[in-house]
Amino acid sequence: MKSMILNIGDELLIGQVVNTNASYIAKILNTYHVTVELIEVVSDNKEEILQSLIKGLHYDLVIITGGLGPTKDDITKHTLAEFMNDTLVENEIVLNDIKNLVESRKRTMNELNRQQALVLSKADIIRNFLGTAPGMIMKKDNTVYVSLPGVPYEMKPMLQEFVQKYVVTKWKGQIIHKSVFVFGIPESELSVKIEKWENALNKDGIKLAYLPNRNLIRLRLTSVNIEDAENKIQNHIQELKSILNKNFVGEEDWNDTSDYPLAKVVVQILQQQQLTISFAESCTGGSISSMITKIPGASDVFYGSVVSYSNEIKIKVLGVKENTLKQYGAVSKECVEEMAIGIKNLMKTDIAISVSGIAGPTGGTSEKPVGTVWMALCFHDKVESKLFQFGEQSREQIIESATFNALSWVLKKLIEL
Repeated sequence: MKSMILNIGDELLIGQVVNTNASYIAKILNTYHVTVELIEVVSDNKEEILQSLIKGLHYDLVIITGGLGPTKDDITKHTLAEFMNDTLVENEIVLNDIKNLVESRKRTMNELNRQQALVLSKADIIRNFLGTAPGMIMKKDNTVYVSLPGVPYEMKPMLQEFVQKYVVTKWKGQIIHKSVFVFGIPESELSVKIEKWENALNKDGIKLAYLPNRNLIRLRLTSVNIEDAENKIQNHIQELKSILNKNFVGEEDWNDTSDYPLAKVVVQILQQQQLTISFAESCTGGSISSMITKIPGASDVFYGSVVSYSNEIKIKVLGVKENTLKQYGAVSKECVEEMAIGIKNLMKTDIAISVSGIAGPTGGTSEKPVGTVWMALCFHDKVESKLFQFGEQSREQIIESATFNALSWVLKKLIEL
C-alpha cells in the first residue's frame, strides 16, 4: 500500500507550529507496513488543497490533517466536498458528541460548534472524543482519503482507530525497519569501511539509509516484502558488529525509534555495564538531564542532577570553593572539576559530568567569549576536563552543542572501557 500525507495550515508554512504530525503519521503507517511516498504541506488555500488532493489519486491512501475548525480560514471540509462531488450534512452522532464535550467543559453550545457536525454525506465518520472536529473516511476512484484534525492529541487516537479498522485488515504486505548506531567514525570514512557489507545488503534486496547526527550515525536497514527478512537483516547486523567493533554502539527496533538517539545509546550502555551517572549543569540548565530522562529505563542508571546556575548553589550544594570562583571564575577548568567531584559525591554515582559556560548573547569577554564552555568528567577517582569553543552561535545552539558534546564524551568514555 502506497500512501501520501497532506498537512494543511498556514501556521506550518511560516514556522509558527512545528509539523510533528507528518513524522508521527509516517511512523505509524510504516509500523503497519504502509509505504509513505510523499509528504506535502500546503496553506489554507482552496486551489492548493485541490491540487494536492488530485495528486493523491496516484496513491492507495492519503492522510490529511488540518483545516477542520469552525472559523473562516478552515476550508478543508468544503474543499473535500467539492473534490468528492459531495455535500455537507449534519451528522446526529457527531452533533451529540460535540454537545457532550461542550457541556463537560461548562460551556454553552453555539452556532460555530454546531457547524462542526457538518460532514460529507458519503463519508464514514471517525468520532473525536477530545475535540469538536470529527474525522472522515472517503473514497475516490481507487484512493482512500482520511481527513483528521490538525491538533496532535486529537489526531493521534483517531489515526490509530482508522489504522486498526482499515489498514490492518486490508493490507498484508511486510515492511521491516531495523536501525543500528555507529559512533566515532565520520560518515565518509564509515561508507568506505562498510562498502562490501553494503553491497551484500543490496544483493539481498535490503535498503540502507545513513542518518547522521554529528558523530553519531544511525544506519537504517529496510526490507519490503522479502522472504525471511528478519533473519537476513539480523545476520547482516552481526557481520557489521564484527567489522565496526567498539564503534558499533547499539540497535533499535522500528517500534522503539527514539528522537534522542545519543541519549538512548548512553542509557543502554550504562545499563549493560551496570554503571550510574549524575550531572551538575550550569549553562545547560538541565538540558542534559532532560535528554536522559526522555529515555525509558533511565531510572536504572540516572540518579539525579543539580542545576547550579548561581555561584551560591555551586558553593552550598556542590562544594565549590569560594576562592576557586574568585580566582578563576565559574567558567573555568578549576570550577567544573570541583562541580563534577561535588555532584559525584552527593549522588554517589560511578560517573559524573559537569558543565559551565557562557551561552550568550551577553556575558562574554575577550578572554572568555560567548560560546566558551568548560566540562569535567569524573569517573571513579579520576577527573578530566575539556574546553569547548562553540563560537557566537545563538543561545539555543550553544546549549544544544554543549548537551550533545557532554553526552558524546560520556559515550566515548564508556566504549573505551
